[in-house]
Amino acid sequence: MAESAHNECKDPAGHYKHVCQLKKDGKQQEIAALVDDPGHICLNCTAVANNALNLCSPSPFSRA
Repeated sequence: MAESAHNECKDPAGHYKHVCQLKKDGKQQEIAALVDDPGHICLNCTAVANNALNLCSPSPFSRA
């Protein structure tokens, strides 16, 4: 039960622009532009992205 809450998208309306959805849609070029300097990780699927807006459950991480 707790796992389903963990996998909940924090922005369902913007899910179309999340890395996981873009991957499912086969949009590799779009993904490449979103992950070239990552600073956030998705707590659901561990995808990384430059911007938190491109992840379902983002958490910032240190680039150092």
